[in-house]
Amino acid sequence: MDKSIGIFPVSVTIIGLLVGIFLWCQTPPLGASSDTMQIAAVVVVAVSLWASGIVPEYFTAIIFFFLAMVLTDAAAPMVFSGFHSAAVWMIFGGLIIGAAVQETGFGRTLASWLLKIFPSSYFGILCGITAVSTVLCFIIPSNTGRIVIMIPIFMALADEIGFGPGSHGRAGMGLAVAAGSVYPSLAVLPAAVPNLGWLGATESIHGITFTYAEYLIANFPVIGTVSIIAIPLLCRTLFADEIEKDDDKVAPIKSSAEQTRLMMVLAAALGLWLTDFAHGVSPAWIALGAALICMLPRVGLVPASIMMSKISYAPWFFVAGVIGMGAVVADAGLGAYISGFLFDIIPLTEGQDFLNFVTISAVGAAMGLVTTVPGQPAIMTTLATEIAASTGWPIKTVLLTQPLSWTMAMFAYQFPPFILAAHLAGISMAHLTRLILAMCATAWILIMPLLYLWWQALGYFK
Repeated sequence: MDKSIGIFPVSVTIIGLLVGIFLWCQTPPLGASSDTMQIAAVVVVAVSLWASGIVPEYFTAIIFFFLAMVLTDAAAPMVFSGFHSAAVWMIFGGLIIGAAVQETGFGRTLASWLLKIFPSSYFGILCGITAVSTVLCFIIPSNTGRIVIMIPIFMALADEIGFGPGSHGRAGMGLAVAAGSVYPSLAVLPAAVPNLGWLGATESIHGITFTYAEYLIANFPVIGTVSIIAIPLLCRTLFADEIEKDDDKVAPIKSSAEQTRLMMVLAAALGLWLTDFAHGVSPAWIALGAALICMLPRVGLVPASIMMSKISYAPWFFVAGVIGMGAVVADAGLGAYISGFLFDIIPLTEGQDFLNFVTISAVGAAMGLVTTVPGQPAIMTTLATEIAASTGWPIKTVLLTQPLSWTMAMFAYQFPPFILAAHLAGISMAHLTRLILAMCATAWILIMPLLYLWWQALGYFK
């Protein structure tokens, strides 16, 4: 969090607290559980704190744990369910792997090699980072896994070209890794947690299975392509900088035995990630296993004491809090109530395809503020039958509208991998929020109308 607190964060926090108090005093709606409004109040307070950034993200997570346990009837296993999530353990393993990449100097070795093949300009490097991140979306089935591997490498590259801590160039490069790992992956079926949650929900609730190619054709030509173009342009514009260090001044770096062993561990992890369809082991447990190997005595990569000395567990607590909040919201039925309320305010009309497309996307984006993006599919998928009846669309088209709403996220807490990337790269929440808001605007201005036209051409609204 920045040392200077502006008017906006304070205003958001005060409004959130006032709304929370108001909701606390309201009676629950007909058919809802007795503590629905208390849960709503706690969620609004947590969301306002995460959105404003007035306190560190992990501290807000702890506040949520406390308020949920003291002020609501939510069960402890539900509130703390985030600690049982594979995503949290993926981050835990990722933090140790990232530390190993830095401690062994492996990141600097790869950075010196990348300097030989990347363009020599700042914008060229941003384009290269985005391209590499996008390619890895088809290879590594985890946003967190991609970020953990790439952030230390590209931050070492930033050091090599003279972008030190706090510089705009370093922030731009780190954010290019984060955004390049997240936004294009939303259009590749197995490449992100929201996609997999959505796929599971469509199968379990509606009995509909989407193929890899079907999902890719529907989304990647617009969501993927626009993101690939927009990310380097926005990073270059929002975080303008120039490379001052010449390539010929970068000293060559030799690899070491520790780096070789780390490379073997990472290669094994990558191989297991690529073949998860065959062995069925979650990417989280693969990352955890790689972290254990990195800390094994006599292997010599990093000492086990690094867990106490150089690892920050802030993103670990944050993600656990976000997942716990989503679980509490879903268990209380709050998400379905809110979405139904929003559709009552802005009704859908058969024959008004573009207006319906905008409305559904807006409601999905609003739901993401409460449930976060990974938790949103569980809510929106349950409403697909009613939406299809109101719009006259095939139910598959209704289900496919969700990835667009994910690109409309407005705050970092909605995408936990962003928080991990910011932590590993040393990027402020203010810088991260600027890019996310810019990508949100891009989604509304470019991605949404282009995707509508693309789906019209494919005949999705008939």
